[in-house]
Amino acid sequence: MELSLQNVLVFAPDLEAARHFYGEVLGLNLVGTSENYISFEGANFQLKVFSCETPTQPTRYAQQAGSSVAFAVSSLDVAVAELRAKGVRFLHSTPNEGPAGRYVAFVDPFGTVHELVQENR
Repeated sequence: MELSLQNVLVFAPDLEAARHFYGEVLGLNLVGTSENYISFEGANFQLKVFSCETPTQPTRYAQQAGSSVAFAVSSLDVAVAELRAKGVRFLHSTPNEGPAGRYVAFVDPFGTVHELVQENR
């Protein structure tokens, strides 16, 4: 069996706020909407945001089981500065080093944790 990534799914209790965050703040291209979800495209991926009832809490991120979307950026410092200027909340005050490169975690308006990653070259 060979797997390939089809979609990235995120759940949000407010689709209008999700449209603003993922479209205007993160800069993903809005490609579709329905009553229960909105769809975005990035470079080589699709992200679908589905409606849910309640937000989550990022309090135990990386300490309990879960998943996260990691967005690749060419310059972590530039991306962090741009997103901080737009009011995005980061979980790390400075980037960390990991096996994949430098990274920093941030939170969407609903408590879902994502990461920005600048790969090692």
